[in-house]
Amino acid sequence: MKDNEITSFDKELNKFLQPKCLIPGGLGLWETYFRKICTAWGRIDSEIRPQHIIFSADNGCNMEGYVGYNYEVTQKQSRNMLLGRSSATQFCNFNNIPYEVVDVGIASDDGIGVDRKVAKGTKNILNHPAMTEDEFNSAFQSGYERVEHYVKQGINLFSFGEMGLGNTTTSACVLSALTGADPTETVGPGSWPDKPDLMKRKIDFVRAVLDKHKTSIVSDSEVERVCKIVAHVGGFDIAAILGAMLACVEFKKPFVIDGFITAVSAACAVHMNDRVKDYALPSHNSREKGTELALAEVDITQDMVPIQAHMSMGEGTGAILMVQMLKTTQHMFVNVGTFADLMKL
Repeated sequence: MKDNEITSFDKELNKFLQPKCLIPGGLGLWETYFRKICTAWGRIDSEIRPQHIIFSADNGCNMEGYVGYNYEVTQKQSRNMLLGRSSATQFCNFNNIPYEVVDVGIASDDGIGVDRKVAKGTKNILNHPAMTEDEFNSAFQSGYERVEHYVKQGINLFSFGEMGLGNTTTSACVLSALTGADPTETVGPGSWPDKPDLMKRKIDFVRAVLDKHKTSIVSDSEVERVCKIVAHVGGFDIAAILGAMLACVEFKKPFVIDGFITAVSAACAVHMNDRVKDYALPSHNSREKGTELALAEVDITQDMVPIQAHMSMGEGTGAILMVQMLKTTQHMFVNVGTFADLMKL
């Protein structure tokens, strides 16, 4: 939306809100995000129609035992999500938020959920690029196409989650490569115990990966640089979420960021298209160390993050809670009575 269109729509929103029986600014961030959602749509919809998408993929560094636990956990938890037995899917079921699991690279013979499997996991980034250019494009396009699919069904708000052992490591690699931040600023425990010796091992791994690929992830084109970074040191889940977020911008649909991995994906997306800032909504402040840095790339500061619950569950748990709060506040803003009606009582 152009600047003059935003100004015009702001006037329309103010005209809509002014008669309402509300204290101006009394709902703080919820008014801010109501305005942001409506501005993204270019209209005031009567309701939010959400879709939660969980992208699942394995990472080569985990499958070779360098980080994390048994890589088969990705496969088993993805099947568990399909059965509705995970934390995120329980949140979705309780709040009537539809969800799907998209297999973009689980190390299994069969496709799990929506089958968009690019390969059975990425390569070990300590020794090789995570994926080929074609594989990156396939994962990216899978994310883009899932959003396009649901836009055609009338979905007007997306939220994203992920599943994949080792993806806090790949995300730390991507964020450090993207911003130049030292791994000590981007590496958190993920699914590991938060112990100094384990953190040193993980930081050393990320530093070695960045050194290995430093000459391969440069470009005069920022779009090309981001693609190279994700393809060399990222994961299929990050590539797919990146494609999904950029599709949201193209189709003018706001989206909710979950935790560290989706925040890193959003940071990548904004480096490819600055308009991502107009569509990205934060949900919670993950306790993963690099989350604040990643959100800052999208111009989201900590006082703009509604849920401060020290979560790090993944799968989109925080995003789903945010969607439910957004649905609640959207309903209220559209249906709350006017001050004139109040004075007639």
